[in-house]
Amino acid sequence: MADKLHIFAVSDSVGETAEKIAVASVLQFKMERSITRFSRVTKEEQVVKIIEQAVEEDALIIYTIVIPELARFLDKKAQENNVIAVNVMSPLFAAIEAKTGLKPEYITGLTHTMDDQYFNRMKAIEYTIEHDNGQNLKTIGEAALIILGLPRTSKTPLSMHLANLGIKVANYPIALDTQIPEEIMELKGKIPMVGLTCDIDTLMELRKERLRSFQIPKSIESLDEMVAEELDNAYRIYAKLKCLVIDVTLADIEEIGNTITHKFNLPLRITHHRF
Repeated sequence: MADKLHIFAVSDSVGETAEKIAVASVLQFKMERSITRFSRVTKEEQVVKIIEQAVEEDALIIYTIVIPELARFLDKKAQENNVIAVNVMSPLFAAIEAKTGLKPEYITGLTHTMDDQYFNRMKAIEYTIEHDNGQNLKTIGEAALIILGLPRTSKTPLSMHLANLGIKVANYPIALDTQIPEEIMELKGKIPMVGLTCDIDTLMELRKERLRSFQIPKSIESLDEMVAEELDNAYRIYAKLKCLVIDVTLADIEEIGNTITHKFNLPLRITHHRF
């Protein structure tokens, strides 16, 4: 019985998938373990060298080579040298083929193809980061969506979730004394806007947690009154901008994102089921 585990993660692309599968697997075993990634493996001579090294280091191979001929060659050489090699793509390919009746394209590196969709997603993420929490109002007109919200209503996580779907999002914080800037008022009716809120009990608990870091204005007698005024101000702003108002109290990010993309016909909806 081996007292240590060494896995070779082999791929004809960058090898991230094979490596992640290897990592997830070895973490289940309490022993000395190591992983070596081999990427851009596209030639038989490269496979031969990897098999030789696997024999020397007593390594197990996990691979995501999609070129059938090269995958078969690796399997053959592994068997000849008593090296365990697992094609982690093959069972899923077979299942999809059985389900759809279609043959896989066997194109390497599809998850990293630098196509228009990839670049658009990167641009959306960059834009959203630069327009988080009211930053860079001069270019807010380039947004596909503007999110406004009270503190702790998940403005930033929601914005980043939508940015990962390729949507440019700007978000703006709403506080007790917030006045909407002209840059946003001018976009009313031109760019979809969403106002995030939560129930008064939740907001009250959040404010109690942060009570030490702010002072209640002298014009307000209690924390209860302050929270009520904060909510009232937010709703006045949302009404003025004709925002889609969403209560985030019990909803998760994916659910809120689906509501927004469906309402404004924005691209790509994601569904997440939890058990």
